[in-house]
Amino acid sequence: MPVFRFKLSSLPSLVAAAALVTALCGPAHAGVAPAGPGPIATIALGEPPGPVRLVSRLILGTDHLGKVPEAQAIAVLDEAVRLGITAFDTAPIYADDIERRLGRWLQARQRPDLTVITKGGFPWDRGPGTYDSRLRGDPAQIAANVGEELLGSRASYATPITVYLMHRDDADFRGFARVERPQTPALTIFQALSTPSLAQHYLMLGVSNWSTARVAEARQAARAQPGVVPPVCNSPYFSLFEMGAKTLHSGGAQVTHAEMLRRDFQPGVRLMTYSPLGGFSIVRPGWDAARARALALKTGRDRYWGNVYDALFHEANAARYARGIAFTERFNRDHDTAYTLDQLLNAYVMAHPRTDFVVIGPRTVEQLRRTVEAQALASQLTPGDLEFLYSGAKPTSGQARRQPAQATRSGTRR
Repeated sequence: MPVFRFKLSSLPSLVAAAALVTALCGPAHAGVAPAGPGPIATIALGEPPGPVRLVSRLILGTDHLGKVPEAQAIAVLDEAVRLGITAFDTAPIYADDIERRLGRWLQARQRPDLTVITKGGFPWDRGPGTYDSRLRGDPAQIAANVGEELLGSRASYATPITVYLMHRDDADFRGFARVERPQTPALTIFQALSTPSLAQHYLMLGVSNWSTARVAEARQAARAQPGVVPPVCNSPYFSLFEMGAKTLHSGGAQVTHAEMLRRDFQPGVRLMTYSPLGGFSIVRPGWDAARARALALKTGRDRYWGNVYDALFHEANAARYARGIAFTERFNRDHDTAYTLDQLLNAYVMAHPRTDFVVIGPRTVEQLRRTVEAQALASQLTPGDLEFLYSGAKPTSGQARRQPAQATRSGTRR
């Protein structure tokens, strides 16, 4: 997929300008139709006069692929491209050196046109629950701290990284609790990231797990300061299963159902939502069994699952799980389909008006295909359905269900 650099003065007509605005800011559903379970839309990512790239709405996350055999991971990557996925989300801290393995796969397939989204700025892990920020200090200090990660990631790829995200905002943690102190101004962070020694290694910048206020601060700072590269996207947690007072990861940030219903939420950036729950491990055994397993792992001092238990296994999510099961069964009965709960979880995220991109996490080809098929379910969910799943409110009478974009999808009909 080519990268375009625009100069507004060079646009030949107002028609071309209008087309550009539509591509960047309009409905994010103008896609192509590859062979497979269903078409995957492509969306413009970027901000003129900087680079702009067309990216598939579904982005393949690679963290879970680091935990499967190499042949299986390669099969998923190959199938993703065949289905129309053109973007891959990774990070140097992800499991089993998956970023370097992704780079080798890209070079073996000779696909420099594909989009790589990787991350830096993750705090130093000093031991259980203790993290020190890389984004503290002056621009020179921050550039040195982030450059260490960026150069390691850049070595995995034949071409510059498409989108480089700050994996966390500036914060320190002790015992998984955030240390109270002033944050580094967003301008200072983005001045550091915009230094030529770093900027030569990426095309665009973004953030992950940044709050709405900090995203706005970063955008405003970049507009006010010439030469500062603006963030073009934010990657927050979003799921039917909301995090409670504790987050899955220290420094994690989520967006909510009510916020994602608003098209004007976090203006100026694309939202690239992630959730480990779209996958196929946490809720597949059933809520009670999954909760018991998470509690056992927490009791055994598993760091990750201790956070999962505290963040997700609360009463509001138990009720949402029950509604999800009931809704899926009723929908399948009424429409002669065979969707699964994991497909509904993905469809719930896709159906929110403010969702631009969805980072998905399948481990197998079959899971990948089911996730792509969930687009058809998402196209039929109404605002009333989303509200019922989230809060239990009954849909208003007379609300018509949207017709699916394609009447029959492979694997969705009985």
